[in-house]
Amino acid sequence: GASSFMIGTTEFAVPLGNMIDVEAEIARMEAELKHKEGFLQGVMKKLSNEKFVNNAPAAVLELERKKQTDAESIINSLKESIAALKKS
Repeated sequence: GASSFMIGTTEFAVPLGNMIDVEAEIARMEAELKHKEGFLQGVMKKLSNEKFVNNAPAAVLELERKKQTDAESIINSLKESIAALKKS
């Protein structure tokens, strides 16, 4: 197994061999995944609100769209990591 993490837009993987409790790591990642999915839902709710989109400054909209992209990227990475750990 390996653990992965992101710095900016670069993903790094660290081989862990038998150094981790796989079940505990899967549980931790699934909890983080649930949190990030909830966060993404909140961002999507804002961006689907016509009033918010029409009245918010461009910088705020750009920030919310970046939050959406970042959250989607983290969610995909977590799903891949969970799947990889479940295979090992």
